[in-house]
Amino acid sequence: MNVYTAAPMDLTLSHSEPLEIVLAYIRFWLAMAYTIMATVVMFTLTLFGLLVPGDAGRRWQLFCARTWAAGILRAARCPVVVTRLSTEPSPAGGFLYFSNHHSMLDILALFVALRETPFVFAAKRELFKVPFIGWHLRLAGYIEVDRQNRDRAISSFTRAARQIRERGTVVTVYPEGTRSVDGTILPFKKGPFMLALEAQVPIVPIAVDGAQLALRKHTLRLYGHPIRVVIGNSIETRGLAQADRDDLLRRTRLAILDLHRMAGAGPSPIEPMIAPPGKRTGERE
Repeated sequence: MNVYTAAPMDLTLSHSEPLEIVLAYIRFWLAMAYTIMATVVMFTLTLFGLLVPGDAGRRWQLFCARTWAAGILRAARCPVVVTRLSTEPSPAGGFLYFSNHHSMLDILALFVALRETPFVFAAKRELFKVPFIGWHLRLAGYIEVDRQNRDRAISSFTRAARQIRERGTVVTVYPEGTRSVDGTILPFKKGPFMLALEAQVPIVPIAVDGAQLALRKHTLRLYGHPIRVVIGNSIETRGLAQADRDDLLRRTRLAILDLHRMAGAGPSPIEPMIAPPGKRTGERE
């Protein structure tokens, strides 16, 4: 087990107490100020990685992103605890990390937890329009997903599959398609599994828990809380066809549900496995 340590946390106050609520708002805006400063500095430094060819350049960009993420989590008083179940090394060449998603802090936690492997995220189109962050995403080869247009989303997955096969890119995907608002794992979208089958590369399941207790969706209150990341065994897709998509989705979601419980989370509904088309609210039917 690898542990990223941060300053000691005082969690003796209830999150419902007025003083703790006020402190949570103050903590959020202080962390936001630090985030803006760190984003300008670290994401500018990532541009130097574009001058270095091959894997060395990608590792520099990941180092900058990891330093950025670790600094923000330290400011937020959210240490990351990582458990890797597999004793085998990461799959050779390109592959996919599939993770659940509760909070914006999940993204930072994965930068810290997945420190061995340079990777990119499949990110929603809106993020590519944000100054500094969007510039980095585009230049570093992140996968742009248009959730408003199905045809463009499929086209982006097709390009991503080619990038994974030809360049050995590792891509992290949130198959729920949005953040959960209640701390459970939502049904999965079909699109990411079309990507996995098109690329014919393994899926490495990941579960994250605790970030939703630090910063929930739709709130500006930030609490110091540990974030636990559990990395599971890879799921092979080689030889599978698009007809196997739903079965692959179910196997992957069950694996992530198991990892989520190992991370200390409460139970999530097993059904429905597959998300209804077009639903992006983070709430269940």
